[in-house]
Amino acid sequence: MADFRTFTTAHREPAVPMQPLVDPAGWEASQLGPVQNWSYSFTQSDQDEIVAAVQSFRNTGLSRVDVARENFPLGKLASTLADVHRELTDGRGMVMLQNFPIDRLDLEGNAIGFMGIGVYLGDRMVQNRHGHVLGHVKDLGLDYHGTGRAYNTRADLRFHADSCDYVALLCLQVSKSGGESRVVSSVTVYNEILKRRPDLAKVLTEDFYRSMGLDKDKDAAPWFKQPVFNFEQGYFSAAAVGVSVDKAQKLPGVPPLTDAQKEAVVYYRNLVEELAADIPFRPGDVQILNNFVMLHSRREFEDWPEENRRRHLLRLWIRDDNSRPIPDSIRNGRQGAGIRIKGLKPIAPLEATEVSE
Repeated sequence: MADFRTFTTAHREPAVPMQPLVDPAGWEASQLGPVQNWSYSFTQSDQDEIVAAVQSFRNTGLSRVDVARENFPLGKLASTLADVHRELTDGRGMVMLQNFPIDRLDLEGNAIGFMGIGVYLGDRMVQNRHGHVLGHVKDLGLDYHGTGRAYNTRADLRFHADSCDYVALLCLQVSKSGGESRVVSSVTVYNEILKRRPDLAKVLTEDFYRSMGLDKDKDAAPWFKQPVFNFEQGYFSAAAVGVSVDKAQKLPGVPPLTDAQKEAVVYYRNLVEELAADIPFRPGDVQILNNFVMLHSRREFEDWPEENRRRHLLRLWIRDDNSRPIPDSIRNGRQGAGIRIKGLKPIAPLEATEVSE
């Protein structure tokens, strides 16, 4: 029987800068095989626990943003989620849970159930300046290269890592065609660059300027600095070379990329495309990634014309202070702490709303 728990046999050695990594999160696309080979399928008993926990929470009369372990009781499934947590921290860094009971719950029930699963992995985080702790990945007809957020478009996305320990996606509906999830191990990317171009690997261990975007306090600095490859307490972690690096180049006070940095960015982005795996989504799939060892993206898609059939995923950002060690500057900075704006009230909307840059 397939088992997602690679942490039970995984081997990791202390990470040393500019040395090859031996880490269970360093997998290659060819090693994955069919999703069913490395996923966990919710059993009938698991589904019953989720549905009962949703009803139990509803009986409290609390707001959706108040979902917590103490008011979302799970039985045997809680121990499975503990193994999911171990796999995210000490294993492959990626877990797919299948057969979430979306057909047994209404939209709010799915939102509550999904957030309930999330609180067993860590603390919910705000995802944008509007206070959303429940995100919606759905095409609203916006322009990815204009003012639209990537998750409200149907465009092919650049590989990135979100500003949290774990990002979780629950698939409610799939597109007519396309829209496959794309993932790649940052550990493998580092090892390949170190092997092929050690000079560029060294460049990527140094600071890059990154844009803060608009999800910040008005008086906060518009940029921050962070390496792509990081080492802390014998653990490796990584950030993406995403659009924040490109946008920072347009900010006053940010120096232009050096020739070596430009070459490293191009090489990194091309290699990520080479090493990536495409993973299809099915309704009821829950994909959970550790952003510090994983990059993700998705392919462009064509959606259904009917509104009730359009591609729709729910999203959670999760912070876990018990995850892999990362530098304090990152743990308490943008990638580790997410969106922090004074006076912002968390909300969990049930529908996708337009959020522009």
